Amino acid sequence: MMQKIILKSVMAENFASFANRVVFTCVADESKKEYQMNTFQAGEDTINKVSYVYGANGSGKTFFCKILREFQKMILLSPLYTIKDLQTGVLSKEFKKQIPYFIFDIEHEEIPITLGADFIIEDVTYHYEFSILKQKIIHELLTRKYRRTEKILERTSPNYQDITLKSELKSFESMKNVVKENMLCLTMAFVLNNELANTLVDAIKEIKILNMAVPHLGARNPEAFSKERIQKYVKILQKADPTIREIQVQCKEEEVLRQKLKSDDFENKEVIRTKTTVEVKSKHALYQDGIEIDTVADQIDFFEDESLGTIKLFTTLPYLFDVLENGGVLILDEIENGLHLSLVKEMISLFINEESNPHHAQLICTTHQPLLVSENVKRDQVWILSKDKFGKSVINRLSDKSFSRAKVNLTNQLLEGVFGCNPEKIF
Repeated sequence: MMQKIILKSVMAENFASFANRVVFTCVADESKKEYQMNTFQAGEDTINKVSYVYGANGSGKTFFCKILREFQKMILLSPLYTIKDLQTGVLSKEFKKQIPYFIFDIEHEEIPITLGADFIIEDVTYHYEFSILKQKIIHELLTRKYRRTEKILERTSPNYQDITLKSELKSFESMKNVVKENMLCLTMAFVLNNELANTLVDAIKEIKILNMAVPHLGARNPEAFSKERIQKYVKILQKADPTIREIQVQCKEEEVLRQKLKSDDFENKEVIRTKTTVEVKSKHALYQDGIEIDTVADQIDFFEDESLGTIKLFTTLPYLFDVLENGGVLILDEIENGLHLSLVKEMISLFINEESNPHHAQLICTTHQPLLVSENVKRDQVWILSKDKFGKSVINRLSDKSFSRAKVNLTNQLLEGVFGCNPEKIF
């Protein structure tokens, strides 16, 4: 059974607009006792169910989401970077993309890019980070904490000989020579079926990251369009379109690429890419004299005639309920994009409610909607992103600023641009 991950924190340095080290955490500030229903207990920590990253356009919200996306991508794809067949084929764009460093200061070209995260699996806290300089892994660290902290993996140079392994990763010692200078050791241990590496990588890759500006209907989970799920979707969609009564979804998969891998490391295997086409048909109420008399299909074409907001909501719901029903982490960039505030609050309430979120799934969302972060929200759930005149993004926790909610109208402060481009004035 795949272990579900609880995200404690993420960090980045010299990544995209984050020139200096930034750290974001979902661990609740225990000094803030407001709205305790917004938290849950995980091991020794109290974790916020929902976290908000608030910022103006261009402040770095999308880059914040890309911290974890690049973290995942490097973990999952680093063993493939040396396969020339892939790099010259259809997949080349994906492999040639380098992790972006801070480009507005010439000195940062010589500074390592560092990405890291702390996460909890079965009440055990893991910290994993790595540093890259000119596409070489110069640092890699994995620690585990359960009562005490122990180093499991430490790497101090691109050379595999400078990798120290302990505990469950010790069994990988005799094989660590397969780790190249641009590969992560943890990933290679995963490829070669180390049990601990399997647990960690499988959990990390289950973190879902979506951009609400680009609707995408995921269909990989067979439960996503089950009869029970569809009923849940319809119940929420009716808040956007009250005439919807039924939805039918058909998924068709076709092969779009079959490519041979000639590398000896992969025993002449093939990469097969497929494209999934999703067809959605909806049934709507038919009225006569104000009374519903029937339910009729084909009144409208769902993807052509429904509002963009309703379509975005529908395409997001499978991801939403995947984590709600199974546990895990969902990150939504610009959660309010194309959606009415009431619909966004409806989505968020599903994570706060114990009945709809029995496995303590986490939602992390970026937003520039002040009304989202001002009502029934703990101050430690809100992070403010700002960018200075040098193009550097910084992130500060709202709970770090002392003020009385009874005396300060947070919504008005946000609307007036108090947390704008110069955070030093506030924090």
